[in-house]
Amino acid sequence: MMNLTTLAIAFQSILGPVSTEDIDRSLGLMGKGMLGIFIVMVLIYVLIVGLDKLTGGKKEKQ
Repeated sequence: MMNLTTLAIAFQSILGPVSTEDIDRSLGLMGKGMLGIFIVMVLIYVLIVGLDKLTGGKKEKQ
């Protein structure tokens, strides 16, 4: 597995050098964003299941 120093060397930017602190902060921010997306997806799922139970779901015609 690559460490942060290797990533910093690999990702030299046009705007300047990339430090390991920058990579560490960006990975932390990305993790928080992905966690937020996951939480919203779970909340939407719970809302859909709750509404399905509340309204009785689809009724089959006989």
